[in-house]
Amino acid sequence: MSRIYLLRHAMPVLDETAPSADWPLSAQGRTAAEAIGRALPRDGIRLTSPEPKARETLALACPGPAMVDARLGEVCRPPEPVDASFRGVRRDWVAGRLDQRHRGWESPSDAAARFAAAIAEHRSDTMVMATHGMVLTAWLVSVGHVEGGQPAARFWEAMALPDVVTLSLP
Repeated sequence: MSRIYLLRHAMPVLDETAPSADWPLSAQGRTAAEAIGRALPRDGIRLTSPEPKARETLALACPGPAMVDARLGEVCRPPEPVDASFRGVRRDWVAGRLDQRHRGWESPSDAAARFAAAIAEHRSDTMVMATHGMVLTAWLVSVGHVEGGQPAARFWEAMALPDVVTLSLP
């Protein structure tokens, strides 16, 4: 039995001049990352997405050695504007309502499959994995922990920055 602590990154600095994959944590995000550490174990392995916001969240919440695994990165997609519509576009991706706005985006099933491959490769009794909301939700849908469609979108919207989802896998 594996116990997996899925750590969604804390609030980054939203920088329209840089790709979202390069955003660091904001001051508020660093404080929140330190606080959420109380919900995480100190033993087991630590894995993180290569993105700064995930690496920083893990380092502050659960200090110690960590392995970087690109398969824990957020959904692969072209650069997107940080405007009034970006959350809606992401919400529709999570809900599986893909349209022309998602051209060039990784599919939910492909994102979930690479995430699952990372879990399978690093499987351990206790795992803390720093990752991102969309890919995390896609994987949770793929394993039946979250229902697809609107329930997945509501789950994604309800997750905090940072947040922890804990699962036991046989």
